[in-house]
Amino acid sequence: MEEVEQNNLFTTFQQTIESVIKEKKQNPKNEKLLNKFKARVIIGLQIEEDYYFWVNLVAKDGEYSLGKGKLEEYDLELKAAPEDLVFFVNGENSVVNMVIKNNSFGYKKLRFSKGSTGKRNFGILLKLSKILVLD
Repeated sequence: MEEVEQNNLFTTFQQTIESVIKEKKQNPKNEKLLNKFKARVIIGLQIEEDYYFWVNLVAKDGEYSLGKGKLEEYDLELKAAPEDLVFFVNGENSVVNMVIKNNSFGYKKLRFSKGSTGKRNFGILLKLSKILVLD
């Protein structure tokens, strides 16, 4: 994948995540969840069968930042095709759908692994789905 394509993918992904979080912040019922959520998540966007474009999401004290690349220390690792994540964020694909059905590469639509600490952190996965999925 060329540098320009990587930048376009990252910008699109970043704008999507930022717009979802911005919309969530406008609803007072989400304030507690957004402010208490603390996590370092690395997300592998599966572009080809054997190529992942890595981004990271860091959330702390109500502030969310998205960056390129993997983090040395992280709480959760997610892998998914970008189009599957878009359908997940807009609510077309549920968490159950994402972990049971396969993507176009023959893998589960959403795969997750332990963090660098060795913990599974299912709670972070469930909270992250509440944050990223539009109501």
